[in-house]
Amino acid sequence: MTHSNRTGRRARRAGTLAAATCLALLACTVDHGLEPIRSKISGRVFFAGDANPDITDEVRVAVLKKFPPKDITELTFSEIIFGNSDQPPDTVPWEIYLEPGSYEIAAVIWKAHNQSWNISDIIGMWGGQFIGDQLIPPFPFVPIELKNSRSVVDTIDIRANLNRVNRDGLIEGTLTFTGEWPANTGVVGIGAFSEIPKSGDVFDYLLKNIALDYSVPTFTGSASYRLRVRSTETIKYVALMWINNAFDFGGIRDIGFYRNPANPSQPGSVNLAGKHVTGIDIRVDFAAAFGGGT
Repeated sequence: MTHSNRTGRRARRAGTLAAATCLALLACTVDHGLEPIRSKISGRVFFAGDANPDITDEVRVAVLKKFPPKDITELTFSEIIFGNSDQPPDTVPWEIYLEPGSYEIAAVIWKAHNQSWNISDIIGMWGGQFIGDQLIPPFPFVPIELKNSRSVVDTIDIRANLNRVNRDGLIEGTLTFTGEWPANTGVVGIGAFSEIPKSGDVFDYLLKNIALDYSVPTFTGSASYRLRVRSTETIKYVALMWINNAFDFGGIRDIGFYRNPANPSQPGSVNLAGKHVTGIDIRVDFAAAFGGGT
């Protein structure tokens, strides 16, 4: 064998070894993408009430790190658990894969045909209670904890009542806030009532309540709201209610109400003959509402 052949063979071997080394290094350094999320929250939804297929688009479970959200994009949704059909099953399983963290709310949210998601259309909340079809959130909230990338919490069962949205009337308006929000604000709710409730009497608030939504954004300058009601009901009072961050319901107070356009010193009633009423606007002046402190 000539010297040149031996030299060529050694060169080829060296080249093969170098190529193999490069491939091995490449395999070690290639980004194979993010690992799949394995932590999740799951459970069952127990439905009550009657679905209205004429207005129902879909229903999902959503989770939220902090309630109330500033907008709907802060929610993480499950797959559809109930779509447009006559009636959902009594019980439906659900699950959402999530990054590790603390999640304050797991809720069932309904969506109407040809409308965007709206946080006020919550029909059930983990830990919440119902009085009729009125949902009372679980104040104070107990967060669901996903402690690491393999945490699974599979006991989050939620009761949902479709009668909360099976209503033919709708009230909409704008909320405007002036002054400084109290630092100890917990939640703010918007409610429609058959009569003016007794100040500070939470049971009277519940007794006279027709529709109630606790998802009003806090520490903001303005917000819109939407309340689903029945057009046969008489609404004499639409008001914003404030609760402190200790969730002391004995300290509940009205901080603003819809005013009678003909006599702004008095509450205005809402005529639901047309079923969809807009312009039921409320202005809140925190200096006036909390002149005596919080």
